[in-house]
Amino acid sequence: MTDDTTPTDDAPTDERTAPNGPTDEAWPRADESLRPLADRLVERAVPLEGTDPTDDLGDLAPLEDTLADARVVGLGEATHGTREFFRLKHRLIRLLVERLEYRLVAMEANFAETLAIDEYVVHGRGDPREVLDGIRFWTWDTEEVLALLEWLRAFNEGRPVEDRVRFYGIDAQFTGASAEGLREFFAERDPALLDEHGEGLEVLVEERIDVDWESIDGGGDDGATGETNERLERAERTVDAMRTWFDDRDLTDDVVALHRQHVRALAGALAYKRGAHENDMQAAIDERDRAMAETLAWALDHFSHDRAAVWAHDKHLQRTTRETRFGTAPSLGSRLADRYGDDYYAVGFDFADGEFQAIGPSEGGDDRELRPCSLGPPPEDAATRLFATVDDSVWFLDFEAATADERLADYFDAERPVRSLGAIYDPDDEHGRLHDSYRLPGAF
Repeated sequence: MTDDTTPTDDAPTDERTAPNGPTDEAWPRADESLRPLADRLVERAVPLEGTDPTDDLGDLAPLEDTLADARVVGLGEATHGTREFFRLKHRLIRLLVERLEYRLVAMEANFAETLAIDEYVVHGRGDPREVLDGIRFWTWDTEEVLALLEWLRAFNEGRPVEDRVRFYGIDAQFTGASAEGLREFFAERDPALLDEHGEGLEVLVEERIDVDWESIDGGGDDGATGETNERLERAERTVDAMRTWFDDRDLTDDVVALHRQHVRALAGALAYKRGAHENDMQAAIDERDRAMAETLAWALDHFSHDRAAVWAHDKHLQRTTRETRFGTAPSLGSRLADRYGDDYYAVGFDFADGEFQAIGPSEGGDDRELRPCSLGPPPEDAATRLFATVDDSVWFLDFEAATADERLADYFDAERPVRSLGAIYDPDDEHGRLHDSYRLPGAF
């Protein structure tokens, strides 16, 4: 796990502005009751020079040794809107690509929408700002991610195609781009299928499956009725028909492989929406992380790559099952741990305080908007307090090495809260959805 205890001056940047976030409630950054443990932790931690992705990689040499045998490295984040996290992950991707010859970067972003990004980083086609703007996730539409894409393009320039880094989204939340690609594919390969399932494909292309996210409480009922359910069922029949079309044919060329994956991505997105529409968010979360794991496996196999860096939130990348307010579900990381065993290494992130971007209450409190936000003190038993007691620097801690110390092993054997929130900030839920508890040596 990496810790950046330096206050955040600015979060991942985009063109938008927002009102100032709330001021952190004062809390002692150094908890002297934890000083003996902090001194022990310092002996095990690896200090890092900083987060600037252009810095020399010499200080990352111990991480190179730690990650040398990994096949998949998950690069997490405690928020979706912290500049230092993104810059440090850029540094770590440089390490994996330059020193350990990783050639696949996967991101918690929709599959089809990132194909244009792959075209840019591999072949130099398109404008990087435009392809990033088309990703549909405000979280990644930042100067920091743009800098990563431009670095990947520069690294790939002049290399044999098979030695270039590929970039793929593995998420499955949206349907429009995959459906549009399949409509073009079947217009050439099987127009009769389009005639039969044109309405269902139109639902997918136009993203007409509406889920009332505000009303979801996760209780799970048979509320999948009405016009939205009819559209969902029509879309599901269409995806089933396209899946059958591919299954009935022995076709193996790259174009077919790509469009078969589009069908899988649509199936994953519909399963996610089905769970949400039926007020079963545990099922929805399960389906989404399952789809991400399967898409990553497809990308590794399709390009004959044996190693991948995965950019996603800590919640997804933890090696253990995911505890949410809706229940327990396998995470992307737990699936990767099941598939790859010790060859999957998850790097989590934490921070003491400072600003980050998230969607939170507007200045008037009547609406939500993307804005700078900040957190108050962490819970009393949070590992964040121990990390903040070390010092105001950036450092890396391998929990296997740390727990060789008996005192640290005892401390980390308990579940400990750390900072953790996604795209949404709720100031009324300070110690709920803004922190997650992990037995850290098992999770990261």
